[in-house]
Amino acid sequence: MKKKFLMGLMLGLLILTFGTANSKKTEAAAWGAKEVFTTPKATRGTWYYKEGHKIKKWRITAHTSDGRKLYKVLPEKEYDRWWNKLMHLSTKKSIKATNHLDNTQWQAYTFKFHGITSFNTNGWLAGAGDGVYCVPVNKYRYGKKVKALRFGGGAGNWVMFYAYKSRSLAM
Repeated sequence: MKKKFLMGLMLGLLILTFGTANSKKTEAAAWGAKEVFTTPKATRGTWYYKEGHKIKKWRITAHTSDGRKLYKVLPEKEYDRWWNKLMHLSTKKSIKATNHLDNTQWQAYTFKFHGITSFNTNGWLAGAGDGVYCVPVNKYRYGKKVKALRFGGGAGNWVMFYAYKSRSLAM
């Protein structure tokens, strides 16, 4: 009986050890990000758009855009503190940090575009920049009125492309 108990205990410890060693660690938001940004409901979903001869997709969830976690923009003083920290890194470390941040987290805020609640995303600690504007719209496609997402860029929110809920509409 004692032998079975010890074998069970050893097996349990072994499973626990390997189970925790292989689990993904959750990392707290880096570089001062505190509050998660929530995207407007009308912009959420998988959107398809045409780029060249390829159909690509852009997925927006409640807290991510194209796989990047969205956070509310930092207050100016806090932003400046983190920006200075990034600028005082060596060139190699600064490039590495900037690339990591650009691939993992963006700052975002809502705005109204012709009365429609929309949102804009920028690289985290981007300094200046126009980012990507996402505006839900209705558009005629193949003679039917359909929901679309208008992606804009530049200082004037100029149209980059329209994305649709299905691949066939994006063609």
